[in-house]
Amino acid sequence: MSIENARANLKEFGKELGLEDLDFDENNTCILGIDDEYSLHITYEPNSKKMYIYSPLLDGLPKDDKLKLRLYEKLLEAALLGGQMAGGGVGVAVNEELILVHATIDMEHAVSSALRAYAPVFVEMVEKQRKMCQDISEGRDSGEKSSTPTVPGGMAGGMRGGQPGGFIKI
Repeated sequence: MSIENARANLKEFGKELGLEDLDFDENNTCILGIDDEYSLHITYEPNSKKMYIYSPLLDGLPKDDKLKLRLYEKLLEAALLGGQMAGGGVGVAVNEELILVHATIDMEHAVSSALRAYAPVFVEMVEKQRKMCQDISEGRDSGEKSSTPTVPGGMAGGMRGGQPGGFIKI
């Protein structure tokens, strides 16, 4: 049942893009080129009944250790609670010198338009994070840190819920 939902999601997404014949290959994967800049991968995994959406952020890690550290810091900051990763996450394959951003959609419970609704948000985030990675990798990042990280729900720094220590007394 979930594979049918995954195919329906992919078809619905394809219609939105004007690609009527969008389908999974023999590995349950569909790869789309985005503006000849990077690829968007969509894979259905039958064991988990999830659709994985992922894209490369950077091919080739910086050789300079300070730039690499800065890149990792910025990626971890952006990934905090999925805040700047469209609810997804990020991973690094050090040996392959590859950084991927990813998200999942549960195909057992998703509506057939879930991918169509989510993909533009994901692509927008990928473009922003790719630029940030490229800027750092090429030494165009100032290295200044923001004073307080942005965390969903406004829970970064200070008192939370009006109580010291960040807890709400019940």
